[in-house]
Amino acid sequence: MIKRLAFVAGFGIGFVVGSASGRKSYESLRESAINTWNDPKVQSKVAEGTDWVKAEVPVVGEKIAESAQKAAETVGDKASEGAAAVKDRAQDGAATVNDKAAQGGQAAQQKAQEVKEKASKDSDAELPEPATTEDEVDMKPAHPGPDAKDMKN
Repeated sequence: MIKRLAFVAGFGIGFVVGSASGRKSYESLRESAINTWNDPKVQSKVAEGTDWVKAEVPVVGEKIAESAQKAAETVGDKASEGAAAVKDRAQDGAATVNDKAAQGGQAAQQKAQEVKEKASKDSDAELPEPATTEDEVDMKPAHPGPDAKDMKN
């Protein structure tokens, strides 16, 4: 029905705008539109449509309100679920970090103990006798001392 009305309105506008006879064509079109609008059959259909809309507006409004309420509840539920999931993952991540830190601390303690044990074993080993005479000690300088020619100023 709306398509037909749009077609008739478009046809009428096109006819008026494109008409060469101008005002006379406009007046005849206007008169026929008024006669059609005032026709009792058309007015009864308009009244039926108006009554139907008035009856359906509260129902449609209630359905829209219900849909909006359901959408709000769904969004709230999904947001709560998302927040809970994020909280769980954060707690899992923190627990994992704590576990890794504890494992790292234990590994460091074990390494320190191993180094300590190795050091105590090495300290128990026999050390060589220290050198006591000049012959046993290498007394040659690493660099020769300056000559008389180096001492000239």
